[in-house]
Amino acid sequence: MNYQAPQQTKKSGLFSNLANPVLRKLQKNGEYESSNAATYAGITSKTLFFLLATLIGVAACLLLHKILITNAAAESLMHYVDTKNGIIDLTFAPAEAIIMVVVLLISLITPFLAWLIRPTIPVVGTLYSLAQGFLIGYITTALAPEYKFISLLAMLLTLALVGGMLFVYAKRIIQVTAKFRGVLMAIFFSLIATGIIYMILMLIPGIRNSAFFGNISAFMNTPIVSIGVSILFVIIASLFMLADFDTIEQCVTNQVDKKYEWMAAWGLSYMILYIYFKILRILLTIFGNRSNSK
Repeated sequence: MNYQAPQQTKKSGLFSNLANPVLRKLQKNGEYESSNAATYAGITSKTLFFLLATLIGVAACLLLHKILITNAAAESLMHYVDTKNGIIDLTFAPAEAIIMVVVLLISLITPFLAWLIRPTIPVVGTLYSLAQGFLIGYITTALAPEYKFISLLAMLLTLALVGGMLFVYAKRIIQVTAKFRGVLMAIFFSLIATGIIYMILMLIPGIRNSAFFGNISAFMNTPIVSIGVSILFVIIASLFMLADFDTIEQCVTNQVDKKYEWMAAWGLSYMILYIYFKILRILLTIFGNRSNSK
């Protein structure tokens, strides 16, 4: 049966609604479901489903790489070694380049589809997870033998961070309020605006080729700055994860319809994968710089 939604005085305002599309849609409809409501178990199982799809993507990539390398003619194989940092040592078949283009396209398109057409989340979310797993597998394949542990280390650090943020949320060490969500969304849109401005400037030859712009690009690409920026993004993503936990709690507490479990699970799994790749980038930069300094 349906009943009117309770008043949400704690979570109000423009930025709060933008940060919580599930609750925004529910507030618009004005009804919550009690007969077939979302549960923690349901959201957890769907989150694990997306993460399992990621692991399947990793396994598929490793298996496919081995098959293509084994069956390809020796003269058609291509080899790349990172002579600067020494952490990349990859032999690959030409077909893998085409596959990677498809994987990258899936990784770019599916998040937009999930956001714009949310009923497709079970499908596009699975495709995205598989594609991300394929990327993880390919990065692992590309690493030199002595550095292949980096992918696993990034996974362990990601799990530790997720567990830590869950503890922080459960103990209410950081309160997720409307103001908290507003600050997060202000940061989010500021980062998007900065990225758009940077891309526009890159398209202007006079600015792109200027010494000033070149110095800024060189500075941003230095190992220390690159690591610092990545750490900053990990911190911001971790704070967004607190908002995801709050969304999940509200979905269950307010007995929203079970179909919204997919949305909540997708948001959380997307953030976990985002954090994983950021941590992976940090580790690659650290170990690459260490190898280069030897």
